[in-house]
Amino acid sequence: MRSYRLIVTTARRSNPRVRSLAKELALSLPRALRVNRGRMSYPQLVEYARALGVMRVVIVCRGLKGNPGRMVFLDTTSSSVSFYPLILKLKGVKLAREMGVKPTPPRNMVVAAPLTPNSIEFGQEIAGALNLDFVEGIEVEDLASMCDGVLVVEPVESRKAIYALKFVDPKGLRPRGPRLLVASYYLRRLGYGEV
Repeated sequence: MRSYRLIVTTARRSNPRVRSLAKELALSLPRALRVNRGRMSYPQLVEYARALGVMRVVIVCRGLKGNPGRMVFLDTTSSSVSFYPLILKLKGVKLAREMGVKPTPPRNMVVAAPLTPNSIEFGQEIAGALNLDFVEGIEVEDLASMCDGVLVVEPVESRKAIYALKFVDPKGLRPRGPRLLVASYYLRRLGYGEV
């Protein structure tokens, strides 16, 4: 039986674009399983994840005008239903298919961030939410010997977004998954993240 480390699903009220992002995320992350939510409640989703030995559930939610607008993460390691303390507010999504890319699951992946305090904190939270390893201040090309996929945290100088999350192949720096623009993030224990 195949072992999984993540489940990717959608909020109950989704649409084709939200479902497409969930599907592409599951194909862009290592050992991730895409699950149709249907009528499953959060407790049922957590029980299903625990039965598979999964630590995190990624939930893609709809935003304004039907675009993916938020991502939340269920933590299945506690005894009750609880959320990982990170919430992402998305400003824009470019699906892999819109870039002419067909995502394939990497064998191993790391989250990489540049050496700036805010980027490091955000990168560590993303890595924790996705149950991935984190590296800082290393050029993506230099990671080719240790992994076949990198989720790059890239600061963005824009009024609309603060970070871009890019799935890339460290050999050649080609996209290998969707690109997410993060407008803001919220850490439940700390407050809103800002640049």
